[in-house]
Formats: sequence, structure tokens, C-alpha cells
Amino acid sequence: MSSNSIDNSEKIDEFTNNSTNVLTNVESAEEKRLLKKIDLRIIPLVTILYTLSFLDRVNIGNAKLAHLERDLGLTGDEYNWALGIFFLGYVLFEVPSNIALIKIKPSIWISTLMVGWGAIMTGMAFVKNFSELMAVRFLLGAFESGLFPGVVFYLTKWYKKSERTYRISLFFSGATIAGAFNGLLAYAITNLDGKFNLHGWQWLFIIDGVMTVIVAFFSYFLISDYAETASWLTEDERKLAIDRLRYDGGHTHTTHFDKHQILQAFKDSKIYIYMFLYFCLLVTLYSFSFFVPTIVNGLGFNTVISQLLSTPPFILGCISCLVIAKLSDHFGVRSPYLIFCLLISIFGYAILIVPNASTAAKYTAVCIVGLGAFSTIPTILAW
Repeated sequence: MSSNSIDNSEKIDEFTNNSTNVLTNVESAEEKRLLKKIDLRIIPLVTILYTLSFLDRVNIGNAKLAHLERDLGLTGDEYNWALGIFFLGYVLFEVPSNIALIKIKPSIWISTLMVGWGAIMTGMAFVKNFSELMAVRFLLGAFESGLFPGVVFYLTKWYKKSERTYRISLFFSGATIAGAFNGLLAYAITNLDGKFNLHGWQWLFIIDGVMTVIVAFFSYFLISDYAETASWLTEDERKLAIDRLRYDGGHTHTTHFDKHQILQAFKDSKIYIYMFLYFCLLVTLYSFSFFVPTIVNGLGFNTVISQLLSTPPFILGCISCLVIAKLSDHFGVRSPYLIFCLLISIFGYAILIVPNASTAAKYTAVCIVGLGAFSTIPTILAW
């Protein structure tokens, strides 16, 4: 190797080390201020969006308690089919939606999806039979499919790897907030039963859907696409926001992609291993989220009390999400916390299947499942 090559290599190393040192020094002051500014602008908004998304997909569980099955004449497993068809639409359109997201501005794509599923949610109040319910649930899944993976991708354009678990948990806590809020909201809304000749479950779908459409309109203007185009950041802040992601490694600082990069994801074996793990976790999460009102009702409580008692498990899930995420980011490990949360869920479900367990013990078990199930999702997503 020539002396010139050695000199050039040393200069490159020196430049890289100096750049890293500069960024590290900045981190104690400017980067912390920047991070706080990004948090205040990004996290509350995406949390509200996901709260509405989760609310709209699981409110059918509360509608069941408000006699949805009876009014639509559902028999046998038809209610379960209506739950499942949502995920068919979700799975089919999830990947195409994220591919569209990298071609279209997040502010446009995400807001448009919200208008779509908000309108569908409102329309679900007027279905008359099983076939119509199936069609609407499928469309709801198709339109909602873009939000959750879209926001996870979107957050990687703002946060470093060491910051993501906690931020993902903050926005995912919208799901737990939605679950808690849904029980209280459903209790209040279903009391409108009979108003304007509409059933309580119809009012539930209408109000949830209209809220989504209203928020979607404002999100067109409030969602910031990427750091380099954020008008609320100064020029120096925009440069720092991009640089800190560049030095964090990978391609998270880029906002343009080609077909080769998309194909790489399909060829990566780790993606398919992750899919299997994620599938297993979601079986636990959604079976719990959809059936909490029914489980509580099955313990002997009436409809009103069941709606209210559906709230605490989700609140506990929200707390555990934030605590586990903070610890995971702090120590820089994922799998120990993931396994710990899974063991908590297993313990809760084990109590639920004990035949002679008291009502108090079984309700406590429901809360324990909530503690474990929700916190697994932000952990594996960040991993």
C-alpha cells in the first residue's frame, strides 16, 4: 500500500472520529433540545392516530355486548368470522401500503387512509346482515393496514436505534389507552340506545367513525413528513436531525428508495423469522383485546359492569409498555424483557383456565395478561 493511501485512510478515519466526537459533544445540549422538540411534535400526534385506529378495530367487542349479534341475526361462528376477516384485509394490504408510503408523503398517505377507514367505520353502523358486516370489516382492515407499520417506519426517520423502543411504546400505548377508553366510551354511548331509532352499537360505530374523519382532516396539516422538510425546525436543527441518524448507522436518514432495497427485504431470512415471532405475539394480543369485554362478562358481571371492568387491564398494559421500553432502551437489550413479558402473560392465562378459581382471581388474571401482552409489541418492533 502506498504512503498516499495510508495518509488518505488516516484522514478519513480522523474525519469520521472528529465528526462522531462533535456529534457526541452536541448530544449533551443541542441534541437533547432537538429530541425534546421532535418528541413534542411527533409522538402526541401519532399516538392519537393509533388510539383512533385501535378503537375502531376493537369496538366490535363492545358492540357485541350491546346486542350486535342479536340485531344482525348472527349465528354460530359468524361473529368470529367477522373478527377474522378484518385481518385478511390487513395482511393483504399492509406491505403494499408501506411501499406506497415511501413513494408518497406520510402526511398525504396516512391522512387519506384515516379518512377511508373513518368513513367505513361510520358506514358499519348501517349494515343489516352478516354478509354486509363481513364486507365492511374487510375494507376496514384494508384501510387500517397502513397506519401501524407506516408509523413504525416513520419513526425510524426521526429517532436513533437506542431511542426507538420507548418512542414506539409511547405511540403503541395508544392501543392500551384506546382499550381503556373504549370501555368507558362504550358505556356512555350505548346509553343512547333507541335515540333516532338507532341501537347502542350503531351509535358506537357512528361516533368512533366521525371522530376519526375529523382528526384525519387536521392530520393533513399537522403530520411532518421528514426532518429535512420540517418547517418547525431551524436549518441547524434539520442538519443535526439528519446527521445523528447518519452516524447511527444504516439508511434511516434516507427518504428515497429503489426497487432493489424493497426486494432485499423480501429476500432477508430474518424478516420471515421475525414474522413468525410477531404472529405468535399478536395472537395473544388480539385474542385478549377483542374478547376482554366477553371474558369479563363471562365471570358473571352484567353488561354495564363488564364494559367498565374492561378498562383496568388496558391501563396496566399502558404502564407496563412504558416501563419495559424505558428499561430496554436504557440497557440496550430486547430479548430478556420480551421473554419476561411473555412469562407474565402465560401466568395470567394459566389462572384463567383453572376451573375452580374464584371470580376475583380470574379478573386479577385478566389484568396480569394485560400487563404482559401489550409490552411485548414495542419491544419486538424495536428489536
